[in-house]
Amino acid sequence: MEDTLLITSKKMNKYPELINLLTKKPLNFNNNIISIDEIANNYKLIEQEINYHFDKIIKPIQNHTDNICIITSDNINSTFENVDGLITNLKGVALAISLADCQGILLYDPIKKVIGNIHSGWKGTFNKIIVKAINIMIDIYGSNPKDIIVYITPSIGKCCFEVDEELKNKFMINYHDIDNLISLGEIKDGKQKYYIDLLEINIKNLIDLGISRENIDVADICTKCNSNKFHSYRAEKEKSGRNISIICMK
Repeated sequence: MEDTLLITSKKMNKYPELINLLTKKPLNFNNNIISIDEIANNYKLIEQEINYHFDKIIKPIQNHTDNICIITSDNINSTFENVDGLITNLKGVALAISLADCQGILLYDPIKKVIGNIHSGWKGTFNKIIVKAINIMIDIYGSNPKDIIVYITPSIGKCCFEVDEELKNKFMINYHDIDNLISLGEIKDGKQKYYIDLLEINIKNLIDLGISRENIDVADICTKCNSNKFHSYRAEKEKSGRNISIICMK
């Protein structure tokens, strides 16, 4: 991990017109813990770090849904409530998603010039929000899946995503071929626990949609294991701050 305030995708960094990043500690974007002024200052620190000023930052009010909004010049000043995915072809507009163990999935089609930022925690992954996002890029913007570049930010790994049998069974109903992505955990308080690999489930979703594995950049850093560097809800509970992922076309 680079010793800066940010971590970025090597694959996406090949495109000079594109900004992509995930913030690291001590930057925090949880407005339940710090003030709006502090958050605004943290955005300024990002702009200083990348030497670029965003024309507009769109940050939805997330609620672990599979709702995705397309940002246009007509709705750019709206309040996006219960939204966990953003897609746009506007330049200078930063799509921002807050995270604390969930996956931030950044999307870029360099041919059609379309970007996306998707919040995919276990609920978003269960409801296949990334499938919905890619299909929007295909249906609305004419994207070819083979052109889409994907970056999956640091997020909770299979090593730490422990669930009970009920949730494990729900995943196995919704996904019919993920037996190899679920492993047996310990018995705690008389209940069998399991570990689910949410990262590989979303990689599988992307590949099934026709996205090349070579175009998928995975940080492969567990936020709970590295909670000294990234905010982690599983590690810090209600005291957890929030990382922010951003994608923007200059």
